[in-house]
Formats: sequence, C-alpha cells, structure tokens
Amino acid sequence: MAYNGEGVAALVSIIDELQTVNLILADKKVKELLKCLAFYPEFRSVLSHVNRGFDYQTEKRKALQKVGEHNVLRLPKNEKVFVALVANMLVEMDKGDMDLLSFARNFFPATTGQESLERFVSNVVEPFKFFIVNMVVNGIKEEQVLLERTVDFAPSGLGEQVKNILVAIVKNVNESNLGADARGELMLMLEAFAASLDSRDVLMIKALWTGLKKYLGTVKLCAKEITLTEEVLKMYLTTK
Repeated sequence: MAYNGEGVAALVSIIDELQTVNLILADKKVKELLKCLAFYPEFRSVLSHVNRGFDYQTEKRKALQKVGEHNVLRLPKNEKVFVALVANMLVEMDKGDMDLLSFARNFFPATTGQESLERFVSNVVEPFKFFIVNMVVNGIKEEQVLLERTVDFAPSGLGEQVKNILVAIVKNVNESNLGADARGELMLMLEAFAASLDSRDVLMIKALWTGLKKYLGTVKLCAKEITLTEEVLKMYLTTK
C-alpha cells in the first residue's frame, strides 16, 4: 500500500495549533501530538529506530545547561539524536515529570508565558516536526563516517576553573552597550566554548577559545577575564 501522507498531515496540523494554543490548553495539545506519533506506524517505526541505543538521561544532561545564571538549551546537531531527545522530553512533559510551561519560561524567557511557549515551539517542536517528517518521507540516512582523530582530553578540573570566569564574562556581555546582534553572537560563542569544556576535547577548547578571545578583544570587553582564562588554560594544557 502506498504511503498517503495522512500521518504527516495530522502531525503538521497539531504542531501548527500548538504554536498558537492558549497556555492552559498546551498540555492537552502535547498529549494529542504524542497520540499522533503513537497511532501512525510510520512515526512508530522512526521513533523505534532513533531510540535504539539512545541514552536519554545522558543526552538530556548535555542539552540542559547553565551558563552563569542563564539556563541554556543545547540541542544536538545530529537529527536522529534530536528527534529521540525531543520525543522523550515530550513524554516526560505528558507524564508530569517535567512541566511544559516552566521549561518554556526557563529556557526561552520572554515577557509573557505565551511568548515563551511560542519560542519553545519554534525552536524545539518545529525542528522536531521537520526532522521526523523528513525521515518518514525520505528515509533515515545513516551518518557519514568521518575520519577519526585521537582526542586529547583536558584534566577534569579545567572546566570548573574556566566556568567560574565565564560567569563574569556573561555578566559583562549582558551589561555592555553592544547591539542585540553582537550580543547574541557572543552568547552563542560562549555557549559553544562552555560545551567544549564539557567535552574536555583539547583541540576544540583551544579552537573555540581562540575565536572567542579575538571577538572579545575586538569589542574591547573582558580584558581581565581574558587574561585569567589564558592563565588557567596554560596551567592545565601546558603539556597538550
């Protein structure tokens, strides 16, 4: 029997409604979304595939981060991991183990709860829809095998030392007179640098710090923090 697209149309309709649904009905709409995924065999097949070998708790810890006083959501770049992570988060929200509106407010702060919900849908649920529909329609593409390299791991104490300095850098950036675009670019670079510290990958740490340091120097911010970070990196990576 040829695939007729009924499941995709149903999913798209529900997520479109979630984009504008009233706050008090958001949980109900998430339940409808999950029922749609469970009802259509094409979605069940994709979710079964992406959850094979998937460690939800580990991926969740990687995704939900804090930079200074800010909650930061670092969604995975890998589409299969993205779909598995978001699907499991939606299940947690439906079960009541994670509160949808609190999550939206914490990770997508805005003037109103409605705006936070809309940002959550735009940044999390919409990409989820795109990826899972693409997998249903075009099939699941296995990742290209990349050339392997030996990873040098930084000492475990490096991250904690530098993250203390990152708190001050984030504060200075937020209090600066930079325009919104420049501030956004810096915050993105700070998030990436923090992620490299979590990975303890020396090459990534050095590469991302080089770019971040140059940007901060260009906008004449955080001279003291740059010096402190350089000292810590030299102390921990001196043999790398």
